Parts: sequence; C-alpha cells; structure tokens
Amino acid sequence: MPASAANEILINEVELNPPGTDSGAEKVELYNPSSSTIDVSGWTVSSTAGSTASVVISEGTTLPPQSYVIVGRNSQWLDNGGEVIELRNNSGTLTDSVGPFSDEENGNATWQRSPNGDDNWVFSSNTLGASNSATLVSDPQSPLALPPEQTIQSEPSPSGNSSVEVTPGIQPSQNLTIAFVDVEQGEAILVILPNTKTLLIDGGERENSDKVLATLREHGLSHIDAMVATHPHADHIGGLIDVIKNLDVGQVLDSGQVHTTQTFEDFLDAIEMKQIPLKSVREGDSINLDATVEIDVLNPSVSLPGGAFNEAEFNDNSVVLKLTYREFSVLLTGDMEETNEERLISENGTTLDADVLKAGHHGSRTSSSSPFLNAVTPEVVIISLGAGNTYGHPHQEALDRISTAGTEHLFRTDIDGTITLTTNGSSGYSIVTKNSGKTVDVPKFEMVCCSPQ
Repeated sequence: MPASAANEILINEVELNPPGTDSGAEKVELYNPSSSTIDVSGWTVSSTAGSTASVVISEGTTLPPQSYVIVGRNSQWLDNGGEVIELRNNSGTLTDSVGPFSDEENGNATWQRSPNGDDNWVFSSNTLGASNSATLVSDPQSPLALPPEQTIQSEPSPSGNSSVEVTPGIQPSQNLTIAFVDVEQGEAILVILPNTKTLLIDGGERENSDKVLATLREHGLSHIDAMVATHPHADHIGGLIDVIKNLDVGQVLDSGQVHTTQTFEDFLDAIEMKQIPLKSVREGDSINLDATVEIDVLNPSVSLPGGAFNEAEFNDNSVVLKLTYREFSVLLTGDMEETNEERLISENGTTLDADVLKAGHHGSRTSSSSPFLNAVTPEVVIISLGAGNTYGHPHQEALDRISTAGTEHLFRTDIDGTITLTTNGSSGYSIVTKNSGKTVDVPKFEMVCCSPQ
C-alpha cells in the first residue's frame, strides 16, 4: 500500500551522485500528500547500502499539507549503486521504503515518484522542492514547495547547535558499533549503541582532536549523549576539549581525580562554558543509554585510597567499563594497572569474562597481568598506542602475557589504524581495520578467520 493511502509522509524524490563528484549535493525529498499538518520530529531518513547513515529530524519540525522538505547532509551519505532509502517515524516504525536506485552519471537527474504516490519511479530532470515531472496530486495547483531556507541540513552551526541531529545509520535494536580511534599515543573510543545513542570514551591528545572529530563526522554525528574521561592525563582528555567545543554533549562522566595541568583546566572550562552536567562515577554505577546494552562501571573503587589529587594513582583509578549486548561483551580498561586488576579479580572475578579486551595503559608492562587476562579470557585484544612512542609501548612482557593467555587476535592502532567492531549481539561480530586492511568475522562468537585484504 503506498504511504499516501495511510496519509503518511512519502519519500518523493532522491538525488544521487557518484562518489567524489559532489559536496553533500545528495538529497532526499519528503512530501506530505495529506490535508493535515504532520509532526515529523524525530523521524529518520536512512540509507541502507554500503556505509549506512541516517538523518534525524529535530524536535518541533512539522510538514504542512501538500508541502515538501528536503533532507541532506554536507558529506557523501548515499551509495550510488543499489541504494535503498527508508523513512521511519519517531517510534521507529517503517513508514516508507524506496529503491534500489543507482546513478552513475554526474548530472542533475533524480529519481522521482510517479503520480498518486504509487511505487513507480522515473529518472528525470531535478525537481527538488517542486512538483515532480508528473504531478503527484490531482489538484491542478502545484503543491507548495518549502523555500530554500527551510531545507533541512545536518551541518552544525558555529555554536554547536543544529536544526538536525545526525545519527549513525543503524536502526534501533540492530547493531552495536565500537570504533577504537587511531589518535597516536593516546586513546579514544566511540560507541554507537543500537538505539543510535552515543558514548565517547577519552579523546587522545588535543593535537590529535582532528582525528576524533573526523571519526565523528564519518559516522554522521553532531551530538554525543555521554562522554567519559577515564582519568585526567592529557593523552586521554586533551582531544575531548575540541569535541565539547564543536558538538553538543549531553553529560560528562569522570573518575573524580583532579590534575593541575593546563589541559585539565581547559577541559573543565570547556564543560563549564557549555554548561554540561559533570559527574564522577564509581564501581557499581551504570550508564543507562540503551535498554538493550548494559554499561557497568567496574573501576575506580567507591573510595580513592590515595585521594583525588594523587597523580601516582591516576592510571590505576581509571574508569573501567564493561559493555554487554546480548551475547557479546567488551571490557574497556583505560590505563588501569595491576593493583586494581587484582582487586577486580578478587571482587568480580566471574564478571570479568569478555569477548574483547581493550588492553590497559597502551600495552604497558604495568597492566594486562596474567591473572587478569585469565579472568577475562578475551578472544580479541586491542591496544591503543602511537608508533615509535617514547615509552616503548607495547612492552614485550605485556605482549607475551597476551599471547600466553590464548588470545586469538591482537589489534594495534599503531599498525592497524582505527579499528571498528560491529555486532548484533547474537550472531557474532566483525572487526575491520582502516590502515592494515584486516577483517575478522566471528560467527557465534567463535574466532574462525582472519583474512588480510
């Protein structure tokens, strides 16, 4: 049944362009064929082919009767071969789905829906914002086109606010995506939850904040729901400053430890300037962003034995998170060292088991002890570090312990670049690396292949 029969919004016209030939010129036109104004707040327009992406329409957006609105992004977001586009309302219900469409020509032609909302399409000259080549409605008066200033775009304004929240191209209750960003000698982890909410854990050195921002743009993000600063060292919080300045951030969580460096002061100033809620977390807390994913805080302990200003314990008192999505789990340890590894074994030994472990402290010999690795039993270990760093990371002792523990695959950002993990939580997970071209598929959570490309 065509969407118009249910007085819903239609996907009415689609503009595709070959990759590299445009600068965000790809657009999707929505049309309201009914006689009533429809509130489209929170509705999503999503691509499904190749690298998926969605645009989420902001609160307060309405579409008058027989009016158009154009949804676009300032970057390539629609694949140009076999692209299917879905429209969902704010409850996640599929309202319209069109395609597959292809466009190999760098021209102005678009795919346009035929009269009366039927699922017949023509490829003809661009009519975005106006009636199609064949009039959609029987009324002889052309439908009202929204003026250019009402075109929806996803580019944030300089203040960090935007009319549209752009979210990753995953549908609710589908995929958990974790990107271990290559920020050289530092650490930054982006988590995109199945309901499209986002968690950013650390941001590397400030000089590498562009790498974090680039990753966020690649995933179409202009909002971070929760930001975690595992501890106050510059190689973990520096890059967060520019993220705060350039994006909307819902809340910041930290370890409660206090540093005297200029980087730490700039971090606090950025939070205060944007009036972002700041809270310290402790063992036993949880981060509730998605009902399908448990995000448990395992460290630091309820009290900081050396106090908040004890720099010698900054690493060991890092915020440690365990994410569990259905049958999949990952342990993210910040720079935690052996002392608190031992504490977690004694207090939570049975809960440490995880499919994937992000090794502590960039592969230092002070972390990833044998007892801890034996408690976690990871199939995959990921180390975040920079090539040729002055600390000698990763230390051979840590690498030997990881190997002895039976870990099947080791990934390193200094070799592999940004490492992206995707899972639906039930049928396995996949890992793709940006620099080395390695791919790992883990069906039913049993490592079976690793094939360089």
